[in-house]
Amino acid sequence: MQYFFECGNFFNISLAELSLVFEAFGISKDSIKKFNNTVLIIESTSIKKDTLDEIFNRLGGFIRYGEIIDNLNTFLNPYFEKEKITFGISILGQSKLRRKDIERLTNEIKRGFKSSNVSSRFILPKEFELNAAQIFNNDILNSGFELCIFENEKKRVYGKTLKVQDINSFIKRDIQRPQVDFEMGVLPQKLARIMCNLTGLQSGIIWDPFCGSGTILMEAAVLGFDVLGSDIDVNALNLANENMIWLSKEGIIKGIKYNLFQLDIYNVEKKVVTDLKHTGINAVVCEPFMGPPQRKLLSVNKANLLIESATKLYLSLFHVLNEISQKGFRVVIVLPSYKTNKGWVDMNISQFINKKWEVLNKKYSSQDLKWKRINSIIARNIFILEKK
Repeated sequence: MQYFFECGNFFNISLAELSLVFEAFGISKDSIKKFNNTVLIIESTSIKKDTLDEIFNRLGGFIRYGEIIDNLNTFLNPYFEKEKITFGISILGQSKLRRKDIERLTNEIKRGFKSSNVSSRFILPKEFELNAAQIFNNDILNSGFELCIFENEKKRVYGKTLKVQDINSFIKRDIQRPQVDFEMGVLPQKLARIMCNLTGLQSGIIWDPFCGSGTILMEAAVLGFDVLGSDIDVNALNLANENMIWLSKEGIIKGIKYNLFQLDIYNVEKKVVTDLKHTGINAVVCEPFMGPPQRKLLSVNKANLLIESATKLYLSLFHVLNEISQKGFRVVIVLPSYKTNKGWVDMNISQFINKKWEVLNKKYSSQDLKWKRINSIIARNIFILEKK
């Protein structure tokens, strides 16, 4: 059996995330093949479906996953034995197919069901693919099926959706959590999840040295990690603590250990460094402060001032990381780029790391791991580092 995974808006980040989660589960990333700019195909026949279910539930950068259909007629046969079916058809990624093609295929399937006395209801996608709300609200995966169609320059492939990202759980943690510090900027929940997965770990202790109100800590805890959070701002730590308590009360996390403490990364006492070294931290996942949110193009001078301030912060962080890390220690970190009236101004990771650190990005993606929305003034560049 072959399977497909539909990536989110940032293909390269999704590919790296799936590759590292596969490795965390002892599965070679070589089993992942790019089909087009939206879909990845899993070619290994030895991976169990239960394992893929568990993997998909951990992911932040994917929309749906399912199994490849070898024969469309054979796939439909079991549904002719049911009394009632709800189904939908989605086109994933760029395709020569149009909505009229979906309608034509839909009508053929409905006529087949009608001739077998099967009552069928079709859910029409708003554009080319059903969204999560349509699938969940109509219980499509339990009361019928979603047929997915995707193409590349060589062939067309059909697939049956097995799982769709539980977008409601992300929305709940984003909207319903008791505390958010908007003034400091908010890391998207999905990106926080992705960054935790980019550590390539299934369990252990993750430290966020600039935890703010705790977005990374929350997602790490949901994945089953014990977490350590620090920040220079005591109020931010209080917000993070309230959010972690809320996760526990809601039953979202169970049995997770967490600890929060105040830390000025510019002035870290030797005792704190020693304590951190003996805490058993497996990875650091963080987005250091990149400056206040920006809503218009910056001057080159202002961008350079922001980079100068951020550089001091990153240098101080890596001074500590060099002290506490051992071979195999992972760091997943965001470096900013600033959009100016003369183009983008970037930071270079090489100025913060010495020869004892390896940048793993190219091992998992041929392209930069960049998280940038349309009209963004600040772009996030994600780096995966490992201590040699």
